[in-house]
Amino acid sequence: MKHPLSVLVKPTSSRCNLNCGYCFYLRKAELYPWGDHPKLTLDTYEAFLRQYADGFTPLYNFAWQGGEPTIMGLDFYRSAVELQGRVASENKLHPRLAMSNAIQTNATMIDDDWARFLSESNFLVGVSLDGPPELHDVHRVDWKGRPTHSRVMDGVEYLRARDVPFNVLVVVNSANVDHPREVLNWAHEQGLDNLQFIPCAEPVPADSSVAETGEISPGSITPQQYGAFLRGLFDAWVDIGIRKVRIRWFDNLIQMLWGQPAEMCEMATSCGYVVLEHNGDCYPCDFFVETDWLLGNVHDTTLSEMIDSDKFREFSGQKSKLNARCQSCSWKTLCYGECPRYRITAAGSSDGTLPYFCPSFTEFFDRRFTKLERLAVNAGRQLGFPVPGGRLTASKRTATQLVQGRR
Repeated sequence: MKHPLSVLVKPTSSRCNLNCGYCFYLRKAELYPWGDHPKLTLDTYEAFLRQYADGFTPLYNFAWQGGEPTIMGLDFYRSAVELQGRVASENKLHPRLAMSNAIQTNATMIDDDWARFLSESNFLVGVSLDGPPELHDVHRVDWKGRPTHSRVMDGVEYLRARDVPFNVLVVVNSANVDHPREVLNWAHEQGLDNLQFIPCAEPVPADSSVAETGEISPGSITPQQYGAFLRGLFDAWVDIGIRKVRIRWFDNLIQMLWGQPAEMCEMATSCGYVVLEHNGDCYPCDFFVETDWLLGNVHDTTLSEMIDSDKFREFSGQKSKLNARCQSCSWKTLCYGECPRYRITAAGSSDGTLPYFCPSFTEFFDRRFTKLERLAVNAGRQLGFPVPGGRLTASKRTATQLVQGRR
């Protein structure tokens, strides 16, 4: 039986046309140096695609990412989509139903040609944008130190003109963390109403003089800051109207409270997808493109062998390796220990330690769960979720049973 598998493709590895101050990908260049001009060839992509089609479900999901994936150029993507269609037809599948594509971009290179292609090829687009210009341009600059906000918004307008579906990815960093309401209100005023927020917490490089202290790099935020941000964001979201703005994390929480599975991997009980690097190397997660987690290369190891490997199973299982405090936490089933990348120790490694942002989520649930529950009841009914036997409880001590009982 074929199994589901999601794929993230990095056609130019970590190469990017921007020099964002908080970007962890810049340190990944040590593994795949930019001086080598890493680029995914169609031969390598075809080798991967055929293995993917042979061994996994007839629904193939590709997320194109970087670095900045658009620097690969439009011709490559046209050829890649054509190749997808050919492989789908060979497997007696409808290309548009079997193959889905998404691309995460800083949008600075999006023009009308790009937008037309993305529309015609049914791409979902994620645009990296950290709020209004005075917040976005603090960290998101190009290699000459120039601000990028206006160029991003130009790209957004090209997408809108071609009716390309897109959402906005906001990195919560040192510049915008104290301004959740300002960020959300600005986005809503701009008609940017499909949003996701990810926190920035990068440990200092291993060769730093303070690497052993567990300090975080410039641009990163503390758990206390992120907790306050989440509460402020939630309050602003409620004030605007939860049906007017979609925020991915809040949507997932409401789904989970009604027994629906979370679609965010960091909120699931296990993790692991496949990352395809430009040279055919494969890894179990984009945040763990590291020598220790190399699964193999498509030119000498089959994709099925990689997924069946002890290393992939080990990676997938580490999500559930929680310490005693997490195991007994009333909120465990609303977070499941978060992403393993945030289980940061003093040396910057990942193990079963307390997640870095645990205080952020604990404070949020302690202070906002009652209101979240009320929203979940109303939203669940509107979405047609089955009505539970009893009311959803707002009690912290029964939150775990609440979610488990709906699964």
